[in-house]
Amino acid sequence: MINLLPPDDRRQLAAARTNSLLRRYAFLLALFIVVLVLEMVAFHAAISAENDRNNQTIAENAAKTADYMPIKMRATQFTSDLATAKYILNQQVPYTSIFMKIAAALPDDMVLDSLAIDPETFGTPTTLTAHTKSFQRATDGKNQLQASGAFADVSIQSTTQIENGDNGYSYVVIYNITFSKELLKS
Repeated sequence: MINLLPPDDRRQLAAARTNSLLRRYAFLLALFIVVLVLEMVAFHAAISAENDRNNQTIAENAAKTADYMPIKMRATQFTSDLATAKYILNQQVPYTSIFMKIAAALPDDMVLDSLAIDPETFGTPTTLTAHTKSFQRATDGKNQLQASGAFADVSIQSTTQIENGDNGYSYVVIYNITFSKELLKS
């Protein structure tokens, strides 16, 4: 095919084609920018709407929380009371079982006269006064108390014979004892 168009017309046709392509690109670029701006506006509107819904939900939950505040305060107070009760129960000494263990450790013919026992006496030396019928029974009592495991340390402080003992219990023996922590375990 032979090109019969003059060169000036050919240049004009090439320029027209280039201009038409540039117009098309400019239009597509403008359309792309408009679509992008519309998407950003729609995204912003959606986020704003979600933010408003979230703020409304937060306000509703705050109102509900205010309704439950007395219940929460009562629950907190109850938890505090339970902690206090647990502390008191952990500090409580089972005196009945302690007395039973001490009575089981004493010889049959020994009568307990005085015993001072409280939570502070555990692990510290204290005295135990008893009446018995003979000096040998006082020594046997020391050995039985020591062997019982209820006491960490047992020693005889004094043994005294009295003239008019009740029912033949003519010896008063004072023991130095230290209650062991094992005595607290039931």
